[in-house]
Amino acid sequence: MKTELPPSTARVLAPNLAAFVIGLVLAWFLRWETTDLVWSLWLSSLVIGYATILIRLGYGSVLGWKAIHDDRVSASQRRTLLFIGIGFALFLLVFFSLHFCGFHAGHSVFLNSFFPLDGLPEEGFIRAFMNPLLLWKLVFQYLMIPYGLFIIPTVIAERKAIFKPFREALPDSAGDIETGGKRLQHDLLKDIFAGPYKNVVRMHLLIFFFAGCHFLKIESFLVYVVVSAVYFLPWKELKELSLFSKKPPEN
Repeated sequence: MKTELPPSTARVLAPNLAAFVIGLVLAWFLRWETTDLVWSLWLSSLVIGYATILIRLGYGSVLGWKAIHDDRVSASQRRTLLFIGIGFALFLLVFFSLHFCGFHAGHSVFLNSFFPLDGLPEEGFIRAFMNPLLLWKLVFQYLMIPYGLFIIPTVIAERKAIFKPFREALPDSAGDIETGGKRLQHDLLKDIFAGPYKNVVRMHLLIFFFAGCHFLKIESFLVYVVVSAVYFLPWKELKELSLFSKKPPEN
C-alpha cells in the first residue's frame, strides 16, 4: 500500500517553504547586506511579537467578558468583575507595551552601534525606551519602508502563534466562570510569554549569529540561506517527515 504524507505535516510544510523562499528572494533581489538582514529581523521581532501580545489580550478580554456574564453572576457582581477586568487588561497592556517595546528600543542601541543605518540617530530608539508611541513613530519613519516587506514571510512562518485565538472555537462552556477563568490563565497569562518572548529570543540569537559572521568576514549569501532555514523551516515537521519516510509501507 502506498504511504501518504500526513495531512498535518503537509499543511505546515507548504506555507513554511513558501515563507523561506520569499525571504530569500527579497534578500537576493533587494541586494540586502548584513545590516539590512539584521534590522529586518529586529523589525519583524517587534511587529510580530507586539501584534501577538495584542491578539492574546483581546482574546483574554473576550473570555473574561463571557465568564462574568454567567447566569449565576448578579448584576452588582458583574459590575465589580467588569471594573476589575478592565483595570487588569489595561495594566497588562501598559506593562507589556513598556516592557516588550522598551526591550527592543534598548536593543536598537546595540544594533545601531555595530550596524548603523543612514539617518537613524546614533542612540537608536533610546529616546523611545519608555514611550511605545514614539517608538512606533520612529519605526515607521526609519524602518517600515525599507524592511516592511520582510514581515510578510515572517507572518507566514509565525501564523500558528499569531492566529491561534482565531482558530480556537470557544466551547459551549466558555461562558462558565470556572472554565473561563482557566482558559484566561492558560491562553493569556501563559501564551503571552511563551509566544512573543520565545520568538524574540530566537530572533535575537540569529541577529548575534549575523553579527559574528560579519566580524569574521563571512558575508556570503549562503549565511543568510542558513539563517533563513533555521528560522522559517518547520524542523519539527521535517523530522516527523524523515521518520515517516523510513517506515515500511503498509500492505
